[in-house]
Amino acid sequence: MNDTTRSPLSDDAKQEFGELLLLDRLMQYENALADHREVEAAIAQLEEQEKALKGTFFRSDEEDYELEQVQQDLIEARQAGEETAQELKDTEPNHLSIALIEQDESGLEPILKGMEQRGLIRIDEQNCFTPTEQGRRVYEQLVGQLDSYVTHFDVYASVDLEEGAFADPDTDLLEDNRWSDLRVAVAEHKGIDPHRVVFLALLSAEAFFENPEWRFDLAVGSLFDELETTVQDQISVEELGYEDDKGAVSGEDVIADIIERGSALAQERFQERQEAEQQAPMPDEQVITTSYW
Repeated sequence: MNDTTRSPLSDDAKQEFGELLLLDRLMQYENALADHREVEAAIAQLEEQEKALKGTFFRSDEEDYELEQVQQDLIEARQAGEETAQELKDTEPNHLSIALIEQDESGLEPILKGMEQRGLIRIDEQNCFTPTEQGRRVYEQLVGQLDSYVTHFDVYASVDLEEGAFADPDTDLLEDNRWSDLRVAVAEHKGIDPHRVVFLALLSAEAFFENPEWRFDLAVGSLFDELETTVQDQISVEELGYEDDKGAVSGEDVIADIIERGSALAQERFQERQEAEQQAPMPDEQVITTSYW
């Protein structure tokens, strides 16, 4: 158990994190809507092509082949349309209306008011909250932070301090007691707010949204209790110090060595993913330090 008392999550950070969570959910709906509209437009275009080709009484072999291809594409597009329609239905609860907020979730009003004041959201024609262009830019920054977190910090989630080894999430049993979570210690050593790192970790895992009543918890101020507890309970840099037959080794020396090896492993894993998935260049770790307000 960590005996270090860390600073509590500030009210400003709670407001910021709350706004980012609502923005994330609003964008889940907006992205699903955009995907569905794109597929619908593709279906309409293919239907027009099919109609034009079918209207040709004497078709050449090339036109018959083109018609077959269009009809096959249309089958696939309609299947995709069913999938995007379901995704849109699933994200519909994230399309927050003024009426819902006023009647059932009035506790969210201070957060939404802050988002309006910062120009992140506006009211659409359906009297629902929707992200502005500024809101979409902030969301893209948040996505960048999540990418940076996954790239640079996930590697420290499970470290064997006895062996000096890092867990392989694909092959190792992560529930094993041999592993220690050093993400908070690494963040503090690097001068990064540990609350932000844990926030990104929970958001990346969608842990905030596991409870269907998460918006109620956000409104009453209890949604970030797990975040605060996690930050307080994690191993501190000082606790990593030890003494052996060669003398005392400070926690700072231990964490510096862990970071050096962890950074190399993170780079290696990223390059493997990049080759397999053709990812963009490795994200800058410093974007994690950004506070949006």
